[in-house]
Amino acid sequence: MGFQFLRHEIREQKMLSWASVGLLIFISAFSWSPSRDGLQGIYVLAFFLPILFILLFRKPNFNEYGGWPTLIALMYAGFSTLSTLWGEEPKDFGFFVLQWLVLTTWLCGSCLVFSKYEIDIGKYLRLLVFLGVLLTISNFIYYFIFVKVSSPMQLRLMGWNVFRNPNEIGAFCGIIALLALIIAMQSSLLRDKWLFYALTLISSIGVAATLSRAALFAFLIMAPVTLIAMRPQLKKWLPPIIIAIVVFFLVLSTTNILTFYTAGRGEGLGVRFFIWKEVFARCRENIMTGIGMTKNTNIIIPNLELFNHAHNAWLDTLYRTGLIGLTLILLHLVKILQSFSRHKHLLPLYVWLGYGCICNLFDGRCFFWEIGAKWFLYWIPAGLIVASLSGVSAQKLRTLIKE
Repeated sequence: MGFQFLRHEIREQKMLSWASVGLLIFISAFSWSPSRDGLQGIYVLAFFLPILFILLFRKPNFNEYGGWPTLIALMYAGFSTLSTLWGEEPKDFGFFVLQWLVLTTWLCGSCLVFSKYEIDIGKYLRLLVFLGVLLTISNFIYYFIFVKVSSPMQLRLMGWNVFRNPNEIGAFCGIIALLALIIAMQSSLLRDKWLFYALTLISSIGVAATLSRAALFAFLIMAPVTLIAMRPQLKKWLPPIIIAIVVFFLVLSTTNILTFYTAGRGEGLGVRFFIWKEVFARCRENIMTGIGMTKNTNIIIPNLELFNHAHNAWLDTLYRTGLIGLTLILLHLVKILQSFSRHKHLLPLYVWLGYGCICNLFDGRCFFWEIGAKWFLYWIPAGLIVASLSGVSAQKLRTLIKE
């Protein structure tokens, strides 16, 4: 028996080692994977398989798996899965069961890895910023050099990888810009400080070039919030802010970018207002449980056209899973925010999550879906926050045991 137990421990240790490397590979793949299918394949090989093996053959540990935030998230995902049974396509139930398993392995697995290993999340974030800036530059080269454009609408920067449409790549660039900004203000070395300020500028140009109003709005909200949360010395942030303002007015005076932001899309919320009005009216018919989840998320708006989602992930959640689903996802968010910390490794993740929540007000289908660009806005930062907190708790416990 003892020999079998030892073999089990060795197998689990090897799977955890595999998953700890796979976690970094998966997160970085958002920058270099050529497609959503490619990203999903990377996740299966790098993280899903080893974590699923571990979860199937070990006794569940509430704290090591992330505690209440993880449980609430899986309750939301479970209810969303069950909602397919009263939706238009009950046959999609198997598809969403698989997505529940995918989310389970991500949330529980990341917490387990952080609990067992001392993960330097700061190093991960620095690498992500470098990869994100390289992706932004490659998108400029790909789109504005190799893709012919003939109208203002086509002048919006688009991506070649997981983040294809302008709203997605704009949100990605906004996240990278905020992470680079935080790292710059946290850096003690002058060289690193100005390097990451430069990376912030490049990513910010990426946000502007997508002409994504949601991404720009979220950035303009979260950048001041970041300054307030960090409260850095004036000399650390005033010079780059002055440079950014000068660059901003130079761009305004030498380009027609403001015209491009409205060309062909209307002013203000544009067509989104009519989508939200129609979807909200439909929500009243199934206010508690929603219409149910289906793989086909198309919404037909009378006198307008066919849309593939509600262009507001929070409203889309209400529409498909009712007040029950919306309450659960909001409860999950609140539970995470209750542990808010200004720690240098946690603050970037909270800013990332906040940015994603704002972007999801203006784009996207409901939160429970297959791995794709939208995961980067919510489930990735949410999972890393809970995992980081689990790692801190585990480290404190190990320290107490040693003492």
